[in-house]
Amino acid sequence: MSFNEAQEMRDWKPAGPVAWAYGHSQAKVAVCVGPTGGGKSTESFRRIIRIAQWQHPSPRDGIRKARICVVAPTYRKIWDQVLPSYKKVIDPNWGDGLKGGKGDPADHHFDFEMQGVGRCHVEVMFRAVGETDLEEFYRGLEVTAFHYPEMDTHESGDILSLGSNRAGRYPEPDDRPDSELGYPEAYNGVYGDANAPTIGHWFHKRFYLERRAGDRLFEQPPGYDPQSPDGFHPKAENVANLKKISRTYYTGKAAEHEEWDVKRLLENKPGYSRHGKPVHPRFSSELMMAHQTLEPDRGAELVIGVDAGSNTLMHAGVFLQRTWGGQTRLLAEVVPDGQSDIVEFGKELRRVFDTQFKVKGVERARIVVDPAAAGQTAMRRGLTWAQVLQGVCEIEVQLAPSQDPAVRRTALDTVLKWQAGPGEPGFVVDPSCQKIVEALAGGYRFARKGDKISPTPDKNHHSHPAEALQYGVLGLAGMGEVAGGFIHGGAPGPQGESLPPAILQG
Repeated sequence: MSFNEAQEMRDWKPAGPVAWAYGHSQAKVAVCVGPTGGGKSTESFRRIIRIAQWQHPSPRDGIRKARICVVAPTYRKIWDQVLPSYKKVIDPNWGDGLKGGKGDPADHHFDFEMQGVGRCHVEVMFRAVGETDLEEFYRGLEVTAFHYPEMDTHESGDILSLGSNRAGRYPEPDDRPDSELGYPEAYNGVYGDANAPTIGHWFHKRFYLERRAGDRLFEQPPGYDPQSPDGFHPKAENVANLKKISRTYYTGKAAEHEEWDVKRLLENKPGYSRHGKPVHPRFSSELMMAHQTLEPDRGAELVIGVDAGSNTLMHAGVFLQRTWGGQTRLLAEVVPDGQSDIVEFGKELRRVFDTQFKVKGVERARIVVDPAAAGQTAMRRGLTWAQVLQGVCEIEVQLAPSQDPAVRRTALDTVLKWQAGPGEPGFVVDPSCQKIVEALAGGYRFARKGDKISPTPDKNHHSHPAEALQYGVLGLAGMGEVAGGFIHGGAPGPQGESLPPAILQG
């Protein structure tokens, strides 16, 4: 590669600020998620040049050396999708030229020299996992970094840990400066790009629900905005290039796509693809999920929203506070896996209250439960679910004012669309509340049957925590009625008499 070509690469124009931040990130695990046409693939391949620049000059010959392994699920994908994108960024004729036959591994070795950087040597390997066992595929690979185009097309998130284990094995030790010189560690890591994922996929779980300390997710703005005259979102990236293709690029795409694909591929929102429509589409895990643990306000009342699951035995509880600025904060959740006993569920609610809230000075608390909890249990004639819950938790229980789905969904939608301040969402979720995040991100959904959307949400394991949240929001709004007088030592019976704890334990 000529000196002038190398200098031109230094001046590459980014698709936008998010793409630029991703392209220059030296995080050990970096992922760019964006809409179709957002420029994320281009930025991923530009990283190959930058990774070479991020290496130290070799003590032997002064050359910076990098080896990047580009991994796809199949060789068909490598040749039909990955390499055409690669060739738009890096000339396949540079150096020795691109080597390899279609359907087989490919390699591209080249050198470049850049002012202020010096000479760099780059080796790019194109490999497909195919039917090979993952551990066997990575065994023996010695590279600087792994690149996963369309990362979510891989079947397992193990590609990240196995890749991280082999990254940094190149350059050789003799091409690295002595540690005594005090240089910072040269870059090594794994990175990739993807469209917004489908709910339940490992990629969604890893980067949206359980992001680790070393992970960096770069989420581009939506590309498409149906309210915009030209169809482009005001913050969309790579607009100048897309308008060269069509001045109504996204409007045309939206007309060709089904609604669920528009949301995920053009508006960059995680979704359930063709499985259904989220009940609360305003929820954004990226905007509303806190990056660190939320601390309770000792002076604010704690409202515990509960879906008692009276008939299904599928219980769920959420712990909410509202700040003086009006922001609703979801601080904790209790969502048992599968069916559970109301007594054990109540004890767990009390344990969470004692260990996460009371110990930090929160004294005022009440439970707001769905009105179905006024029904009798099978434990004793006349004893209601609400009364059992109150006796076990020793926290006042109130019945929500309505079971009307429209009322409770509207209450939560109002909170989700509200702004607590400039750039400050009106609803924030503690990162520990993963089941609520899964539910609101699309698990709690209107089922799709053919071309029709069900008028009522699916009753599934996501619906219970979501409905508990709806009841809790009604409680924060001051709605609810006392379900029965509180009596220490046992739940109130049909006429208010105290029931011995033994009944509750039975």
